[in-house]
Amino acid sequence: MIFKVNEIIELSGGTKHIVVDYTEYNNQYYYYVCEVNKEETNVIPTFKVITTVNENGCLFVKTIKDDLEKILINVFKSKNITE
Repeated sequence: MIFKVNEIIELSGGTKHIVVDYTEYNNQYYYYVCEVNKEETNVIPTFKVITTVNENGCLFVKTIKDDLEKILINVFKSKNITE
């Protein structure tokens, strides 16, 4: 599944995020997202990098951490996307 820029997605725990940008890296799509309030009217400056994972036919969202997160943040920075 590919999320679109400006699409609002709801992650586990009920938090909503807007897709700021996406990139393909090593044949996998990654998304730079920012949290929004419940009414979807204000941005909360909490950014993260996520990807989708298909396990047993179910689609899950995974937050990227550690070295891969740093690499992907640099990719998004090169596109002038980050905070």
